[in-house]
Amino acid sequence: MHNSTAETPLTAGTWNETRSTQSPSSEFSLGVLVLLAFLMVLLALVTILGNALVILAFITDGSLRHRSNYYFLNLAISDFAVGAFCIPLYIPYALTGTWHLGRGLCKTWLVMDYLLCTASVFNIVLISYDRFLSVTKAVSYRAQQGTTSNPVIKMVAIWVFAFLLYCPAVLFWEGSLEGDTCLCMY
Repeated sequence: MHNSTAETPLTAGTWNETRSTQSPSSEFSLGVLVLLAFLMVLLALVTILGNALVILAFITDGSLRHRSNYYFLNLAISDFAVGAFCIPLYIPYALTGTWHLGRGLCKTWLVMDYLLCTASVFNIVLISYDRFLSVTKAVSYRAQQGTTSNPVIKMVAIWVFAFLLYCPAVLFWEGSLEGDTCLCMY
């Protein structure tokens, strides 16, 4: 027996996945939707505030400006942008299951989401690698503490590689908005 509101396969030429034909707003009560909206807004605010404090500390306290902390600054910048841009645009989409903001903003959101999240992951990898070097090659690591060009090159490389990994595909992909759904490339 087939239920019309159950998950149905997508048509040929689209993703080989299934998706629910019901919007999230029809699956949850009003109280649950309000709670979810509150929690998502709270998550965005905590993300913005926490990373803004890290950025502010780096700017105001000169003693924090050494090699490994530049990587933390880079991570805070990418995570701040996720909280300020990606999460707020995702909240109404997550709650309603419908993208109301048009094709251009859909593509922009997808590009920024992939770019910022990938840069965040790459920053964590770079921080881990930097910590590894500080432990295994402590003498040469400390001798290079004053140089800032090497960290800056690595930080720029992270953003370039993060962009090149997904963004060209999203920018040149014509199927980012199908009906009222902003499609992700998962």
